[in-house]
Amino acid sequence: MLNLKKTVLLFIFFTSISIAQTQLNISGKVVDENNQPLPYVNVYLAGTQNGTTTNKNGEFSFKIAKGKAGTLVASIVGYKKFEKEIKSTAKNNIYLNIKLFPSSIKLSEAVVMGSSFASEEGKGVVIKSIDVLTTPGGAADIFQSLKTMPGLTQVSESAQLYVRGGDPAETVTLIDQAPVYHPYTLESAYGGLFSNLNTALVRSMFFSSGGFSVKYGNVLSGVLDVETKDLPGTRNFNIGISMASAEINAELPLKENKAGMRLSAQQSFTKPLMWLNGSLDEFTVTPVSRNLNASLIFKYSGTGKLKLSGMLAGDKQGVKVQRAELNGTFNGNSVNRFVNLQQTDIIFHDVIIKNSVAYSSFRNIWQLGILDLTKTDDVFQFRTDLEKIVTSEFKILTGLVVQRRTESFNGIIPQDDFDLRKETNGKFLNENISATRTGFYGEINKLNLSGIKNLYLIAGLRGDFTPKYGLATFDPRFGIGYKLNENSTLKAGWGVFHQVPDSRLFAENDGNPDLKSMRAVHYVISYDYNFGDGNMLRIEAYRKNYKNLPLEDDKKNYNNNGYGFAEGVDLIVKGSLPSGLSGWISYGYINTKRYWLNYKKLSRSEFDITHNFSLVAKYNISPMWQVGLNFKYATGRPFTPVVAAEYLPARNIFKPVYGETNSGRYPAYKRLDFRITHLNLLSGKYFAVFYAEMLNILNFNNLSGYSYNADYSVKKIINSYFGRRTIVFGVSINF
Repeated sequence: MLNLKKTVLLFIFFTSISIAQTQLNISGKVVDENNQPLPYVNVYLAGTQNGTTTNKNGEFSFKIAKGKAGTLVASIVGYKKFEKEIKSTAKNNIYLNIKLFPSSIKLSEAVVMGSSFASEEGKGVVIKSIDVLTTPGGAADIFQSLKTMPGLTQVSESAQLYVRGGDPAETVTLIDQAPVYHPYTLESAYGGLFSNLNTALVRSMFFSSGGFSVKYGNVLSGVLDVETKDLPGTRNFNIGISMASAEINAELPLKENKAGMRLSAQQSFTKPLMWLNGSLDEFTVTPVSRNLNASLIFKYSGTGKLKLSGMLAGDKQGVKVQRAELNGTFNGNSVNRFVNLQQTDIIFHDVIIKNSVAYSSFRNIWQLGILDLTKTDDVFQFRTDLEKIVTSEFKILTGLVVQRRTESFNGIIPQDDFDLRKETNGKFLNENISATRTGFYGEINKLNLSGIKNLYLIAGLRGDFTPKYGLATFDPRFGIGYKLNENSTLKAGWGVFHQVPDSRLFAENDGNPDLKSMRAVHYVISYDYNFGDGNMLRIEAYRKNYKNLPLEDDKKNYNNNGYGFAEGVDLIVKGSLPSGLSGWISYGYINTKRYWLNYKKLSRSEFDITHNFSLVAKYNISPMWQVGLNFKYATGRPFTPVVAAEYLPARNIFKPVYGETNSGRYPAYKRLDFRITHLNLLSGKYFAVFYAEMLNILNFNNLSGYSYNADYSVKKIINSYFGRRTIVFGVSINF
């Protein structure tokens, strides 16, 4: 029985065959000394722009003009180069079986820190693009789909990633080496709902929830490292429309094997969705977003390429808000821009080099009562990464990053957070905070440590410097692993991580320019077992110790006396059964406390979601029909309860009196999403995907918080995004 993925691949294969009469097709397969396929091998005609890269099965195909002579080269770091003369008299297409022999081993597949998830085999638990696209309730969104993985807590229904007790600001998103600090649409106090990055443009992704390499800096908790697709092989278009959005994706080869373009545009229009599901009355402006992603790829040699990528996104919303002191409307809108030029190449035959020059700009406006705040965030960055295999058991990685970040805050904020009325006292902000950070790292990967086969070590050191604030940090990190047998691996990691606090805390008037970098120490131990055919199990225990967290101070505004910890266990089982059933089960237990910001003592943090459980199951009824479900359960989020109220006659308002920090908990979060998908070939040539999705099918009454009446004697539930059952219909067509 063909599954969904096989059906899609077969369609793409049979609809992309086109051979020009004046061209010669060179194709084949590249394997290693054990006849195993080798992916990502550079295969090209020396001295020309003609060439390609092997796919995950080691296969390649490209065209040259008939009668053209030259030397065919197949090369990848760690293997001896293959060369073969192509005769100019060749009249028929050429097929080659190429075997590469190691000058060293592929350390990148053997040496990986724990806590990792990736779309490539050998880099952690495999989460493929088809997993993202078909996860019920995930809206084909990378962030929403990742939240079904262990190590991520269900603090809210936003797309923001809360990693092992960390604030979302403690996880960084990189796209082709460049940071994107605001990758979400419709940001509000509850976070952004979806990603601005279209999954159709993603070639690979790597996510780590702890103990990650020194390659990643200025971040305490997690990393999402995304690489976008390279040259398109064929011309392809896709359009999709649902009750909530419309999109178009295009792949456009501009010059064969040399230049190409990818485009993706999406526009949301949630009004039909709100109308069908009965929530129109909650908005004055139904949430609307739009984004445009584009990339231009130019291959200037057999191994080198340039990729110019850009993103333009914007959104707006008007949400009715009921608070104790006012009934008003929250108006929010944002504009997000991103551009990145990346160069990749192989130099000196065995050194992979990646360079990136990037700029991103984010502008956000929030308005509610007296609150009228405009925030901007501009980032310039240059980054270079190098990777060299020295011997068959030794690899070196090194790199440098220089980043200039400028954040501004302009407008009015309330003097007291319990009073947002327009007539209340406000605080004027006109702040512009800029700082330059320089980071460098060096790392070694050693296989067969001390002569012990299958024992490996990762050791690295990272330094980050922010001269404006006098900050200098050095982070050693280590990882060790042992492959017990062909199916199981034991790993352990330790590392120091630093991150510069929120720039607002460095402000001259109400912050402290002398703050230090926040610090976390990670301890991770994990066990992986591979059952074969993509079926696997991982269990992992961890602890993070926080130090130098910002804490409110009556004299200095803030000091670095805050601290905390996060500890827990994560488990995932992922795979498929012969019956056509596939999916994964994940569970995470966490205990985390902090003493920071306005906390009065060491208390449960708002990210202390004790139990997180996800079940994602998909069943192929036939080659053309699939059903799936996604069930989530999470312990209720901690919150600080209102225990009384004090009347302030001079201001004619009640002031809430709070209990102990985060001593209350919201009810447990429960949600079951269901999806049915149908594949069809329209008119015999247009591949179409029809789907119907029901979110929160059992209509669990999940909440995002409470609102109160004027004297705080009665509280009301604020529903979550999907606090009621929601139905979505849609179709996607390739042509």
